[in-house]
Order: sequence, then C-alpha cells, then structure tokens
Amino acid sequence: MRNYIIWIFSTALLLQLASLPAFTADDFDSYRKQQQQAVKQSRDEFQDYKQKQDSEFAEFLKTQWREFDTFKGKVRIKEPKPRQVPVAIPAPATLPTLKPSESSPNIQVKPQPVPPEPVLPKPLPVVAVPVIPPPPPEQPKPKPISSDTLEIVFYGNPVNFAFDQKWKTYRISGGAKPEAMSAFWTMMSSSNYDPTIKAVNDARVELKLDDWGYVSLWREVAGAVQPGRKTEQSLLLWFFLVKSGYDVRVGYSGSDVHLFVAVKQQVYSTKYTKVGNQTYYAVMAVDHGDSIGSFYTYEANYPNKLKPLDIRSASTGFTKTVSAQRELVFEHDDKVIKFNIPYDRRLVEYMGSFPQTEFELYFDTDGSSLVRQNLVAELKKYTANMEQEVAVNFLLNFVQHAFAYKTDNDQFGYEKYFFVEESLHFPYNDCEDRSVIFAWLVHELLGIKVLGLVYPGHMTTAVAIKARSGFSTVEYRGDRFVIADPTYIGALVGMAMPSYEKLNPQRVVEVQY
Repeated sequence: MRNYIIWIFSTALLLQLASLPAFTADDFDSYRKQQQQAVKQSRDEFQDYKQKQDSEFAEFLKTQWREFDTFKGKVRIKEPKPRQVPVAIPAPATLPTLKPSESSPNIQVKPQPVPPEPVLPKPLPVVAVPVIPPPPPEQPKPKPISSDTLEIVFYGNPVNFAFDQKWKTYRISGGAKPEAMSAFWTMMSSSNYDPTIKAVNDARVELKLDDWGYVSLWREVAGAVQPGRKTEQSLLLWFFLVKSGYDVRVGYSGSDVHLFVAVKQQVYSTKYTKVGNQTYYAVMAVDHGDSIGSFYTYEANYPNKLKPLDIRSASTGFTKTVSAQRELVFEHDDKVIKFNIPYDRRLVEYMGSFPQTEFELYFDTDGSSLVRQNLVAELKKYTANMEQEVAVNFLLNFVQHAFAYKTDNDQFGYEKYFFVEESLHFPYNDCEDRSVIFAWLVHELLGIKVLGLVYPGHMTTAVAIKARSGFSTVEYRGDRFVIADPTYIGALVGMAMPSYEKLNPQRVVEVQY
C-alpha cells in the first residue's frame, strides 16, 4: 500500500513537471543574474542603512556629551578577615541552639548535641611553604603576514586578521574632545572593517572563548594595530566592541581616554558610572579605574541595541599550555605526602585579568585539564577506597595544610578571588580561595553536592553527606548539608569555626559544575 501511494505521488509530480515550459540555458543564465542583482541590491541597501546609522551617531558624538561622576567599586565581603586562622581544639560538650535567620527563610542552622569527650586527632602542623610564582610567558610580538594582514598570538594561539592601512597611521587630533571622537568614528565606519570582525569572530568560535576572552582578543588586536599608543588603542577597542554588539562607552578627562563597559553581572572592586539606568564599569583599566575621577561621555545611544558583557562563565580550555610546577606537602596518618603538581601558567595569566564578580563564577569554573590529570589523579589514589566522610576529611586536611594562608589585603593590597588554577600559583590563599578549590576537589573526586557559605568576614563550605550526632549543619531548600571548613586548621567535617558557629550564613552559593 505504501509503495502504491508513493507511485501515485511520483507519477503526479512527473506529470506536473512535464506540463511546465522548457527552460533553456539562456533562461537559467538570466535567472542567475536576477538573483545576483537582488543579492547585490540587498547588500547595498544594508550598507546604506549602516552608513546612515554611523553618520547619525557621529553627529550625536559632536554634541551629546556631559560630565559624569565615577563611584568607588563595591566590595563583596566588607568585614575584615582573620589575619591568623584558628586551629581546631576539642569542642564543648554541647553547642548553643541556633535560630534561623528571618532574612534568610531558606536557611536553617541545626546544630546537634556533641557527644562528651569527642575523639579528635591531634592538630597537624601547617607545613605549606610559600612559593615565588614564575613570571608569565613572554608573548611574541605581532607579525606581519602581508601588507594588510597581521598575526598575533593570543595565549599561545596564532590569530590572523586583515586591517585597513589607515588604522595604523591614524592619530587623534585636537586631543580627546567630542569633535575628535566623532571624526574617529567617521573614519572607522567608512573603512573596510568587516573582514577584521569576521576574522576575530571566527577565532572566537574556534577557541570557544567566553565574553571576556572575546574582549581580551579585541584588546590584543587593537594593540597590534596601534602599538604603544594607548589612546588610539582605546578608540579602536570602543569601535570594534560596539560594532560587535557590546554596550561600551568611551569617555575622556583631560587628554586621557577611558572605556566603561556594561556588564550583566555585579562587578566588585572596580569603579563604575551610571548613564541613564545602565551601570558601566571600568573593567578595561589596569588599576580598576581607581585613577579615574569625573569624566565626559556621550548621552546618546548607538542606533542598534547593544548588549552588556556576560561574565557568568570563564573558559579554561583555550590556552596553549605553559606548564609551571607547585609543590604541595601535607601529613596524613603520620606520613608526609608530597605532590609536584603542574598547572597552566597561561591560564593563570588569563584568569588574573577577569573582572571580579559573584562567587558563582569561581565555584562553577573548572580547573585546567593539566590540574585534573595530575592533582585530581594523585588525590584519587588515596580517596578511591575511602568511605565518604573519611574522604571529605582527607580533602579538608589537604586544603588546610598544603596551602599557606594570607588575606588578600596582606598579599595584594586589595580583595581578589581565586579560580582553582590561581590557588596553585600564588604563594598564599584565603578562605574564599580554599572554599573554591575544596568544593571543586570534592565534586571531582567524590561527586558530592557542595554549598558555599558567606559569613561576615569569612567564607566556608557545606557538603551533602550524612549528618552524625555532633555535626554542625545548615538546612537549605529542604536538604541538610554538613559544615566543612577548609580554613579552620585541623577541623574535621561537621566542625564550625567558633567565631561563626552562632551565626547564620548571610548568603548561600549553589555550586553548579
């Protein structure tokens, strides 16, 4: 029956085709030319539309400027962190009863009685020795491929792009003023910029770059076109990012040019300004915008709708690895365990450029394949045959003792959150950094769900293991998690740092790998 129906339809189709007039070669050639003309007309119309937009925007840039204030960057954890971490001591016979926080209805802290005379191991000595980080690998200088093509090396990856010759010789005239900005936009929009955007977009797809990686690639392109000229580089970056659909504003104060970028997430420790209802951050500035006071920028919007930068995720697989070594030492069962772990120095350099944002980014970002293949593999030799609680305690012991502690202010002079790779690179880490690498190891080795817990001046974690009598726990969205503090030296799972055992977490970070 099915074959019969197919035969009927096939026959009908053949009869219909037979009834159509015959097409000659000339007919097909005429049809092809009509299609080509239609495509060319559409392309010309679109080009005219773009030119009209750019012309209108350039006119706006001549007059639509006013002075805007900048505001000091917000801080994620305002309270000071302990400069010396406490060492665990035998707990009291009972823990105080805790009341749920009215401001955090999803969080309930439920301590349970501690059995008298709990059996705890003797505190282990902190044997971590600070190391001096190796310098970043030297980046090759841009290399000319032809008269209008350059090759840059982006974290080890060669990227070729075409450019318009007048970009290299352009110099902003009359200082950073509205008329000069308008003239720059007119020059760029009338140049042959489409091949450059296509080349950079193709590289983004090939390397699987996140939004910040894409911005960083454009920064390298601008630097290659105008080496050593910061003002012209900033203007090029502004033009290319706007043409790529991102909401970026250029501004000036005196002769200095500044870029402010709209970001989808909250950005911390970075100066910002507000234009209308949109917040813009000085994420391009090396000093996080600290040197920028008030500045002038335009009020008009670009004719096309622009999108904010999205930094909810960070790519870790695009760098061409440059391996560095970190020695990690700790004690287990009265034996000294020593690892020499390689990590990706180039990835550390990239992570160090990332704007500081919400904790979810750091918890949800993988370590490199180099770290997974080495650190995770070494630790797995011990955890593979351990019971779940024993394995969690083993990992707590490792993070507590294999890394030296120092607050960010003491190490850097400002607040900084580490990705996994960065804890292996820098001489010291603090509570947020230890929580991030501990959570990642627990997930990688044990497959256990982990929460980040934010307290005033402290961060720790909680793990989804079976609670026993005496464990400090938090209940979140109907599930109970056991406190596991990688900063509380010598503490086992279920032991909360004394300064925070009476407090409810201010915020819970749900870790999603």
